[in-house]
Amino acid sequence: MKFKPVYMYGIIFVVIIVAIVFTSSNNKKEVTTISTQQGDKEMPQDALHQGIGGVSDDAPSRGNVREDFWIKMDKYKADIEANPNDTLAMRNYAQMLGMSHKTNEAIELYDRILAIDPNRIDILLAKGLTFYNAQNFIMAEVVTKEIIALDDKNLEAKYNLGAILASQGKNDEARKVWKELSDKYPNDEVGKLATNALVQISK
Repeated sequence: MKFKPVYMYGIIFVVIIVAIVFTSSNNKKEVTTISTQQGDKEMPQDALHQGIGGVSDDAPSRGNVREDFWIKMDKYKADIEANPNDTLAMRNYAQMLGMSHKTNEAIELYDRILAIDPNRIDILLAKGLTFYNAQNFIMAEVVTKEIIALDDKNLEAKYNLGAILASQGKNDEARKVWKELSDKYPNDEVGKLATNALVQISK
C-alpha cells in the first residue's frame, strides 16, 4: 500500500513519539517540560549515530557524529546562503539542526518557511517533533493543535497530540484522544497505534 508523502511523514512522526513516550513510561522516568538545545542526553541508536564510540553527555559534535552528517549539513547551509528563499534547503537544514539538538535554530527556519506558507502541514509536523524532542511539550502541543485546526482529519496529528498529553502526565486527556481514533479508525494504521497506546498507558 502506498502512502502520500505528507501521510508517510506523519507516520514517521507517530512512530518516533510512540517510542519516546513508552520508553520513558516503562522506565518510570519523570518527564519534565523544558526547552533546551541539548535535548535528550542519551545517544540515539539511529543511522546518524551508528559506529560512534565513547558516548558522552554532550550534544552531537564533529567528534562524535558520522562525518557524512556534517557534509550534508554544510551543504544544506550553503544552499540556503546561495538561495535564501529555498524552502526545501531550509527544511533539510532545519531537520539536521533538530537532530543536532539546535532546537532554536531549527524552529527559526521552520518559522521562515511557515511565513511563506502557513499551511505547510509537513513543516508544522516537523516543528512539533523538534519541540517534542527538546522536551518542550507545551509548545509541541500548541503546534500540534495548530495542525488539527488546519486539518481536522489529520489522524497523525491527533495521535501525536495524545502522545504529547501523555508525556505531560495528562493521561485521561491522552486516553480520550486515542480512544476516539481507536473507535473511529480501527483498521487504519494510526487507529491501530492508538489501540496499542491505550493498552500501554493503562499498564
